[in-house]
Amino acid sequence: MICPQCEDEIAQKITHRRGVLSCRASYRKSSVTAQYDPDIITPGEIKSALSDIGYPVGSGKSGLISDMIGAACVIVLYFALPWLTGLVKVPQAEAGAGAGVLFVIGLLTGVHCIGMCGGIMLTQKNAVAYNAGRLLSYTALGALFGALGTVITYDAQFKSMLFTICGGLVVIAGLMMWGVPFLRRLSPGLAKPCRFKGSRPLVIGLLTGLMPCGALASMWLFAAASGSALKGAESMFAFGLGTCAVMLLFGTFGTLIPAKYNKYILKSGTVLIVTLGLILMTKGIAMI
Repeated sequence: MICPQCEDEIAQKITHRRGVLSCRASYRKSSVTAQYDPDIITPGEIKSALSDIGYPVGSGKSGLISDMIGAACVIVLYFALPWLTGLVKVPQAEAGAGAGVLFVIGLLTGVHCIGMCGGIMLTQKNAVAYNAGRLLSYTALGALFGALGTVITYDAQFKSMLFTICGGLVVIAGLMMWGVPFLRRLSPGLAKPCRFKGSRPLVIGLLTGLMPCGALASMWLFAAASGSALKGAESMFAFGLGTCAVMLLFGTFGTLIPAKYNKYILKSGTVLIVTLGLILMTKGIAMI
């Protein structure tokens, strides 16, 4: 186990086995505790079930090791990413980031979107229409926040505060995925939209595009910093296009990837999101 989502997957899959009364997993302790009826299921069958979903007994190490490796990767990427991106000239938007950068951020944030909305998307018959609804919602909100920015004067101090807040929100979103206990409890539930299984995918996409999360809220603020409805819409469109690309890939190839590898993809995305948030936040502080 290398992430909190590993705990959730184990608890869900093992608890649903006939004969298992309860199951509790801890990735930081690298342990799974299950209560079961010995007349229905044996410990060997439970161990076999764990192996089937990618968590064989006795092969794991403390999740703290995974956290330490992830933290080291954040430090390396914090210095490496600006250098790597500096090798390529990216058109800069007024607020400081071009459409290409926002698209890449959307691609990375798409990992988070899969965790929050992937299940909802899989209940829809048309993934393209569903993501088109999300993209329309993102773009409309970008135009709204961009229009609000036209009545606000953005001096250097205000822009510094805005970038710092945006970066901080992205970091918080990443730490929620990382599994910081008190932050994870703040993660919003997404049960209500699942009730709309029979509705049109486009409408469901529009509704889920309004769901609040740290990364999306930071992009709303970023759109407001653009200072115009058009630029705000463009920035949110580029960001939304990146998330939609990842969601569509998830819908297309998700069933082909063995479940045991999903945890590594999610952990890598978490590290990247935290790194990008820190870069954006320190960039804002440096503007003062």
